[in-house]
Amino acid sequence: MVVSHKIKDYSTLIISNYSGGKQIGFLYLYDANNKYLGYFGIIKDGQALPQNVQHSNNILNIYFHEAEMETLLDTLRNEDPVYVKFHTTLKWGSLSTGKEPVGEGEDTP
Repeated sequence: MVVSHKIKDYSTLIISNYSGGKQIGFLYLYDANNKYLGYFGIIKDGQALPQNVQHSNNILNIYFHEAEMETLLDTLRNEDPVYVKFHTTLKWGSLSTGKEPVGEGEDTP
């Protein structure tokens, strides 16, 4: 089963030497009611990613390598709607957008 939550807000935390220097940051995710949904944990490139988790309180911990951080931030900043999704059996997590018109918000000559 895939669970999906619409992300309204996010915050960032960039840290040094966390988890033995393997994790460099967090992107904390919130819904429209300011309810905490979980985080994207940012792991140094070349390190093994921890397994994604949905806790019993439905909080998500989803991990990406630091090479994906720019794409994650760009998507969170510039797209709407944006969703965090988690497959409860396969344990994959994702950041996705809703259906949008191609070229929305771009100037055309």
